Amino acid sequence: MEKLKNFGSSVDRLIAGKDLARQEATDLFMEILSGDQTEIHQGAFLAAITSKGPTAQEIAGAWEAIYELDTVKVSLHTPKPALENCGTGMDGIKTFNISTGAAVVAAAGGIYLARHGARAITSLCGTVDIAQALGIDVDCEAEVVQKSVEKAGIGLFNGMSPCVHPHALFRILSQMCFGSILNIAASLANPANPCHGVRGVYAK
Repeated sequence: MEKLKNFGSSVDRLIAGKDLARQEATDLFMEILSGDQTEIHQGAFLAAITSKGPTAQEIAGAWEAIYELDTVKVSLHTPKPALENCGTGMDGIKTFNISTGAAVVAAAGGIYLARHGARAITSLCGTVDIAQALGIDVDCEAEVVQKSVEKAGIGLFNGMSPCVHPHALFRILSQMCFGSILNIAASLANPANPCHGVRGVYAK
């Protein structure tokens, strides 16, 4: 009960417009991902931090929790450093999904693309939706994606698959139809952890 009360107090602070320190954000997201909080607390927290407007420290803390606790890790072996490109979604104007087309063009030009995307949450079509429509197995193990990047120069880690985020993220994202801090923080939790990336964002 004490853990629930403390978490609830953090939600109250977010509703009041107060920011979290990075470590605090990490710890709270750890509780969410570990299933230590009720689903109503999880939803309230995501809504509150998104409504307030997440800070860089809060995004970093959320990413750290997701990457450390709920991301399968792979090590790429490519002749050149692998890159990532993806969009965060949440722009609200139903723009064309350009990141997938750009990734195919870049891979054809010799760039190694280790992509990390999701199905549509706030848009009409997400990267994973496009890949599936093209006949790609979007629910394969992370190691299969790793081999695809190494051999074909491109691969897509499905951010909404338990094969990539086995503990909770896949469950949370599959139950959401609103934009949140996860559009940024979760998209950064790439199993290959590439050093460079190009990201389309919804606002400055």
